[in-house]
Amino acid sequence: MKRRNFISRNFAAALSGAALGASFFGKTKSAAAKPAETPAKVSGPGGRTLRIGMVELDTSHADSFARAIAEIEGAELTAVVNRGLVYGRERTDKFVQDYKIKHVCKDPAEMVPLIDVALVIGVNWENHVTDAEPFIRAGTPVFVDKPCVGTERDAAKLLDLEVKYRTPIFGGSTYRYSDTLTRFKREFTKRTDTVALTVYGKINSHGRDDMLDLIYYGIHGTELMQELMGLGAVKVNYEDFYRKQHMIHVHYDDRPLVVLLLGWALRENELALLTDKSVERLTPSGGNPYPRIISLMAESISSRRADRPISEQLEACRILIAAKKSRMLGRPVYLSELEDEDGFDGKKFGLEYARFRALPQEEQETWRKNEL
Repeated sequence: MKRRNFISRNFAAALSGAALGASFFGKTKSAAAKPAETPAKVSGPGGRTLRIGMVELDTSHADSFARAIAEIEGAELTAVVNRGLVYGRERTDKFVQDYKIKHVCKDPAEMVPLIDVALVIGVNWENHVTDAEPFIRAGTPVFVDKPCVGTERDAAKLLDLEVKYRTPIFGGSTYRYSDTLTRFKREFTKRTDTVALTVYGKINSHGRDDMLDLIYYGIHGTELMQELMGLGAVKVNYEDFYRKQHMIHVHYDDRPLVVLLLGWALRENELALLTDKSVERLTPSGGNPYPRIISLMAESISSRRADRPISEQLEACRILIAAKKSRMLGRPVYLSELEDEDGFDGKKFGLEYARFRALPQEEQETWRKNEL
């Protein structure tokens, strides 16, 4: 069976079940509709300390997770892998010392017997699935940072692994755990007067031909849309690039049109819901997502379920993959026509990210000012 047929079939299967409840006309509330309380305490198997492993220390997400773990009773950051794409040995040594980490591993496979849950948070999304695979095969719940995948091939592979091993897989944008978004979603799913949804996503769009940030930062706005609309996007049309804004239309069957405006225009991600009589706006905020994620992962050890199907996060990635292909072809692209090779170059982005982070602080600030 071709990969695109496999992934289309499994997304369709997800739509036929509980995942449809997250869609606009669904009647069953998503698991995310009721936000988890910030945990004071968690535990691992048998009531012992929850041992957490982290793969890559490339971004500030590593510190955000580590600080959250340090404040949770019954949890510890036990092991790390850092290959040094962005920061080298000094970063590893300081991180281990700051957070009192017991094990520095050379690869994820070495980490498997040492931990109960894993965080895969490298900046190069091309490594996400291969880094997560040893944990998935071992039945260890894993969080895959945004974007979960950057190619259609990896989307198919991650979904294949989830179907085969039934390991809880978490991931994607932490915006999904916003308190205000959760409340907005509860009302959104009840509405029958929606005309259109516009999402303004903040990304570092450098120029007309720079598409890599479209998925690395644009995934935040796209997953805000996904959280409200649920599974079922049919086709994507890349409309234009104007004043550092990517303008994208996302089409659903029998559901309102979504307009994604991803670029420099706003400092924050924002939603604008057009109804028959008004425009309602939301800037998602509230709550610390990192303790919530750790708490949900701890619960999944026994429940064997993530808080939402990974197919939702994968569809958000596939929407942006389709947007890129739409721009190249100059026409709307159906998600069902995506091929294995379609997607974004994660290695190239990782190298650019590392180069930028190596610049002196004053040069980084000058670059940002020039881009505004």
